[in-house]
Amino acid sequence: MLAWSPILVQKIEIHALGFVLRKLQLNRHREAEVASHRHAYAQLILYLAGEGRQRVAGRRHAARSGDLFVIPPRTPHGFSLIGRSRPLCLVLDFETEKSRHRLAHHHLPQSALNELHALLARVPAKGRPRLGDYAAILAVVARLLEPARAEAAARRPATTVERVRELLRAPSTLAAVAHETGYHRDHLSRKLKRETGLGLRGLRDQLRLETAQHALRTAPTIAEASTQAGFDDPNYFARWFRRQTGHTPSAWLRRQP
Repeated sequence: MLAWSPILVQKIEIHALGFVLRKLQLNRHREAEVASHRHAYAQLILYLAGEGRQRVAGRRHAARSGDLFVIPPRTPHGFSLIGRSRPLCLVLDFETEKSRHRLAHHHLPQSALNELHALLARVPAKGRPRLGDYAAILAVVARLLEPARAEAAARRPATTVERVRELLRAPSTLAAVAHETGYHRDHLSRKLKRETGLGLRGLRDQLRLETAQHALRTAPTIAEASTQAGFDDPNYFARWFRRQTGHTPSAWLRRQP
């Protein structure tokens, strides 16, 4: 039995500029320990939630949300759990034409994780991807393999839209979000609509929907997905989701490939 539960698996081969993507997978650990093992290909592991100790080439590294490991081919690696929080990990199997690979450990900022969650919500959980799905898959790969760009973005002063998106992902009122950005709520909403096509409430609903769709695909129950999406009442969540998509959560799940 596998030491993890696969939630999203895309076994595909994309060849581009000396890079080969073998598989993109989202795993929930279900065992306290993963024995040391190795692969003939390079592997990237990103912790999205939970915590533990990632063992790579005989060394132990603390691993929690945002920690990203690039593991060269034939490098022994494993995992052990800390506490009860079983990690959710995004795993990328890939090959490159480079003769040498370097072990790397980066920490992605929350803004990069938020972007990845939104991109993953558009990747089908199973089945052969359609042509339109490849843009989201490649965007995930680009974000994972360019941690330096994510770190540079974190150091760059955030635009108003970026700041609002970050604030909207935390539990807060729209008035409080406007106050944090230094605008009156109506003024901020008009500014956002000019720049993004969505007002403050519409932008919040868009982000909530992305979070809700990702939660529905990864959580064991609709009630838990409701909680992960920031809703206290599953019934209200179901009504809100239907207003946004035209489908109930369960009907939307059945329509997914």
